[in-house]
Amino acid sequence: MKVELLDEPVACRAEFSAGRVTPLAFTRGGREIVVTQVHARWVDRAGRHPRFHFSAGTEGGEIFELRLDAADMQWRVQAVLIE
Repeated sequence: MKVELLDEPVACRAEFSAGRVTPLAFTRGGREIVVTQVHARWVDRAGRHPRFHFSAGTEGGEIFELRLDAADMQWRVQAVLIE
């Protein structure tokens, strides 16, 4: 397996329900990538505003680390794990 660090801003569709956010799909390189499973989620509270992280499995079999910055509500793809 190979980890590729990206740190790219992306547009993301997400569900906000019962105080919880779940990414559903995001656009990268002009293509929509559908999230099929959220494997893990964690919050980084080290800064002034929390950052919400997600390990997201996709239809193509990749696993992406997505991040939502609470300060500006910007989504980013932090990394991708490729087999």
